[in-house]
Amino acid sequence: MKLPQLLSHFLYQNKTLALPGIGVFTLASNFSVPEQLGNEQPLTVQGIIYKQEFVQNPDPELIDFLHKYTGKMRPLAASDLDSYLQLGIQLLNIGKPFHFEGIGAIIKNKEDKYEFVPGEYSTTRLTLPSEERVELTEKKKKILDEPKKEYAPQSKAVKGLLLAIGIVGGVALIAWAGYNLYKKKTPASGNTENEVVIKDDTSGFQKKDSTLTHPIQNSLPPNKETKTEITKHGDTSLYKFVILSTANKTRALKRYNQLRSFELGVKMDTKDSSYFKIYFPIYTLPKDTLHIKDSLSDYYATKTTIEP
Repeated sequence: MKLPQLLSHFLYQNKTLALPGIGVFTLASNFSVPEQLGNEQPLTVQGIIYKQEFVQNPDPELIDFLHKYTGKMRPLAASDLDSYLQLGIQLLNIGKPFHFEGIGAIIKNKEDKYEFVPGEYSTTRLTLPSEERVELTEKKKKILDEPKKEYAPQSKAVKGLLLAIGIVGGVALIAWAGYNLYKKKTPASGNTENEVVIKDDTSGFQKKDSTLTHPIQNSLPPNKETKTEITKHGDTSLYKFVILSTANKTRALKRYNQLRSFELGVKMDTKDSSYFKIYFPIYTLPKDTLHIKDSLSDYYATKTTIEP
């Protein structure tokens, strides 16, 4: 139970409430609490007399009362009371009223004197901490024991809306799945096994390693005048640098014609019209084959193999 509520109950029971820094509240002989409280029109307290008197310490009986109904140790209960009263005094010093539930309010007038304004009767029932715990436990148990209500749409309009959302969502999901399946089964141009990428500049090979310029440019002429020449230089040997191996005839012919259109000395071999190889025949030294292979792989973005 809260401290402000306990102060009014202490006054109702003990007829006197003395508060340090505030003064003394006393019940008149004709004071009585109405039997019916909590109506729409609360009743104003009648029969409370207030005097602004000096009170040095709170009544020990008040501390015992707070200890009993809050469950706190007496020093802690006294500390809570002091903090509450200090806060009220601060309110009074800035021109605000200090309310006491079930009693009334103290205000400071222009002469810096305290005045009492009656309030409304307290409707809070006085309970011990153990009783409050029992009530709280019973409330929790009641909530847990209540049958859970299954969610259900409250109208046909809501049901129809949910059904429409479900249908649209299902159609969208099926369309998305079909598109992804089609995308997986249909190879994209330039993105299949051993597929190559043709760069815009086909007048020659651009290599990171400048030492590869001689063997590739001599063996793969970049223009029409030298495109069909396969020249042997000194102790060089002829190697086939295969840039595409596939059983797909359509793909092989398309790639072969594409490279030929760029004026490159590309060749194509086929085995029983079932397997195709597109390659560059190059005369080079054995020590230079690895450099040429790496250069072709980088340039055509494919895995190049070497055959004698």
